[in-house]
Amino acid sequence: MTVTATERPKLVTILYATETGASEDVAGALSREAEAADLTVTCQDVADFDPEDLDTLDVLLFVTSTTGEGEVPYTAEEFFEAVESEDCPDLSGIRYSVLALGDSTYEQFCEAGKRLDRALATAGAVRIQDRVDCDVDYEDTAAQWRGSVLAKLIGEEAAKPVAEAEIAGSVERSPRYEPLTACVTENRILTAPGSTKATRHIALEFVDEPPAYAPGDALGLIAHNDDGVVDALLKALSFDPAIQVPSNGRMISVASALAESYEICALTPRFIEGWSKLASSPGLEALQSDDKARIAFMHANHVIDVIRQYPISGLSAEEFISLLRPLQPRLYSIASSQRVTAREVHLTVAPVEYELHGEARRGVATGQLVLRAPVGSQVQVYIQPNEHFRPPAPTTPIIMIGPGTGIAPFRGFLQERSCETNRGKAWLLFGERNREFDFLYREELEGYLSDGILTRLDTAFSRDGSEKVYVQHRIAEHADDIVAWIDAGAHIYICGDAGMANDVHDAIVQALARSKQLDAGGAENILNTMRRAKRYQRDVY
Repeated sequence: MTVTATERPKLVTILYATETGASEDVAGALSREAEAADLTVTCQDVADFDPEDLDTLDVLLFVTSTTGEGEVPYTAEEFFEAVESEDCPDLSGIRYSVLALGDSTYEQFCEAGKRLDRALATAGAVRIQDRVDCDVDYEDTAAQWRGSVLAKLIGEEAAKPVAEAEIAGSVERSPRYEPLTACVTENRILTAPGSTKATRHIALEFVDEPPAYAPGDALGLIAHNDDGVVDALLKALSFDPAIQVPSNGRMISVASALAESYEICALTPRFIEGWSKLASSPGLEALQSDDKARIAFMHANHVIDVIRQYPISGLSAEEFISLLRPLQPRLYSIASSQRVTAREVHLTVAPVEYELHGEARRGVATGQLVLRAPVGSQVQVYIQPNEHFRPPAPTTPIIMIGPGTGIAPFRGFLQERSCETNRGKAWLLFGERNREFDFLYREELEGYLSDGILTRLDTAFSRDGSEKVYVQHRIAEHADDIVAWIDAGAHIYICGDAGMANDVHDAIVQALARSKQLDAGGAENILNTMRRAKRYQRDVY
């Protein structure tokens, strides 16, 4: 049920659950606007909110992203468990609204926000504004949601000055990022000849004063599309590359717009819907009512494939770009410590390459870094802080679990610890395909082990034996040691894909349950306590 608020709330609580900072940005803007409207506001990361205080709230405004395949941000898991539990208290005294951020190229689009909206309603909370789902170009949609929520809380007339101030810029806004120029100083393959991968180490030096960053932070790359893909689109559409089109408030050539400003590879529901209308295609039109078929079609085709399969004559360049969504920055875990590399920042990048419709296709950003960023070239980047993945005090024992490119932040952790004279124990579990070809940063890691910076190094190379072995199997093998380190105060960090992170989590739960003679729930409680104390942290993609 959705109702219109009839009185100004005593307190507006704004919570956000974020992976990349977008939810925090939206929540911060809402907080500033609510304060400008003379509302009493508290705005905080859901990780710092105690779910037991839920039933004391008056108005709850929640901004959440979705990660992986429909999963909630890791730091919000405890909150979601509380509101989705059968033991969730009666929340009929709460008025609420949810803004969900996601990526429409994924099947479980905005699923975290949908789950939260359902759970709050099931517990009796009353919507003051229907949930709004945002794609990656969320800014305008999020601003509309903020305006609607404020109007419901304080009335349309009272909300107008705040909206006008936001438009005029008199309400302070925080930019999503401020691009900086960096020069490529190193771009080398980490894997050995014979590997099935070509993972790279890339070093970038800031041209101007370097920004501060900490181990665990990410680097945002302002991505550019491959000129070859741009040329293929222009040819397929019979566009003159010099035709001028509006882009970000200025007129530029359509070739430049496609190269710099728009997502021209991955299909989106918006593009399919728009193209189906222009092409009058029953096949494309049928995808609008079949979510699974549409997602399958999006995974099996790129924009260029739709253009070739369903050609349209007489389409203008401006009409075409109106179907595209803005090209988004890509985030990479930083693989260095500024105390060691000073003006540089390092990345560990695995290129995305595959064949589709008989053609080689590459990831937009990895293709740019691996193939189009030679030493001496420049790229635009920014620092994305990650407060939820910072290493503990240098004397604190630490367990780091990072297979593949998940090793990146832990290289930064170890560089940071190398600057300390008084260090706690450090244990790294690393995994890849083959020891001979894919042991990333092997000499460095063995050097850290020899110097005592790294106390223990366990590896899992999945294709070296008759049976595949992964890092979670190593955890099971050394379960007693894992628990002993936990009991000694160790912090656990996991970096890598969501499937691996879940398998590792389950292995740790089983280790705790067996060692302490607990059921799975009891072991989960230990990890939940560690998570609240920031002793169990994950950076998952």
